[in-house]
Amino acid sequence: MNTVEIDTFTARLSRFTDKGLTLADAEREADRLAIRDRENDDRRLCLECAHLHGAGRWRCGNWHRAEVAAQLKDAHLPGALVLTLQRCPGFGATTP
Repeated sequence: MNTVEIDTFTARLSRFTDKGLTLADAEREADRLAIRDRENDDRRLCLECAHLHGAGRWRCGNWHRAEVAAQLKDAHLPGALVLTLQRCPGFGATTP
């Protein structure tokens, strides 16, 4: 990894653990995203989105634009969805 990749990896670890992932899970996801970045894949995780609320029990703050089912607007998002690479029309980037 180069310096930018290391800085991005570290920032992702912090965000992902703040959002409720264990350190081991956060490292696994940050590694997966480093590969995604190198491959120029434009899909994103909900964990990277500014509209994701909560830690471990997540909600989408932009559910209508994200086209998340209306019944999930106030419900918790399934972990499988939050950890799935996808192209979301409601995505809002965070740093990094």
